[in-house]
Parts: sequence; C-alpha cells; structure tokens
Amino acid sequence: MTRLGPILCFAATAFAAAPIRLPEGDARRAVETACGSCHGLGVIVNKRLSNPEWRDVVNAMMKRGATLTKDQQPAVVAYLARNFGPADRGQELVEDVCTYCHNLNKLQGHALSREEWSDLIKGMIFEGAPVTDEEFSLILDYLTKNFGEKDPETR
Repeated sequence: MTRLGPILCFAATAFAAAPIRLPEGDARRAVETACGSCHGLGVIVNKRLSNPEWRDVVNAMMKRGATLTKDQQPAVVAYLARNFGPADRGQELVEDVCTYCHNLNKLQGHALSREEWSDLIKGMIFEGAPVTDEEFSLILDYLTKNFGEKDPETR
C-alpha cells in the first residue's frame, strides 16, 4: 500500500460520516429519529417522491418497526413531500440559470406581475442567459406563482 492509501481511506471515512442536516419543519425531529434509527438520512434526501409515494414509504417503514405513531404519520409525510417531493422544473431553472449572475436573495421582496417578470426575463436573455422558449415559459410560470403580485389592488 502506498503512503497515500491511509490518507485517502481516512478522507473517505470522514466524508461519509458528515452529518446530513434536514430542512427545518414541524416533523424534522420525528424524521431524524424514526428514519435515522435504521438507515442514514441520505436515503431520504436523495429521493424525489410525491405525497402518495412518501405515504406508502412511511407506512411500509412503520410496518417494519419505524418508531412513528399514527398521529405523527400525516405530518411526517407532508414534511417529506414538501422537502423531498418531485422537483419543480421552473424552480430548477431559476436556481441553475439565474445564479450564473445573481444571488437568489434578489427574488425576495419582489412581487411583479406576469408581464413584468416576462420583460425582466427577456432582458436577462438579451444579456446572455441561456434559456430556450420552453424554459422561458417554465421560469415565467415559477416566478409568477412564487414571486408574483400578492394584491394587484395595492400597486
């Protein structure tokens, strides 16, 4: 074995042992306790399941002995689906494309109309943002839904 072997082995062990932090939420502790008692939390964070799929997984784990009560089950399923549900393609595009030049904190506090978001995105495309027509629509839908006008009467 080379002298580097033990160092690589130590580095791999240290990396594998890094704790996974779950997102904040009402059922976080229940998930950490019940799920983490049998397997690593990486099993959870690497999945993208719908609410019904998470419900089936949680029910199956409860049948195998997961320490959840029937009262905790709905909150755990909702937490898992909210944080580890199917990815929103529009959100993924905003996170991938917009962060080439901007921090996502720029979105906070904005409540633009669909037309205003459209004009802003077109401006970013003119500046070089690599966005197809289909991606434009997905980004526009995402921004309008999540950062659109809250009350058009107050504008």
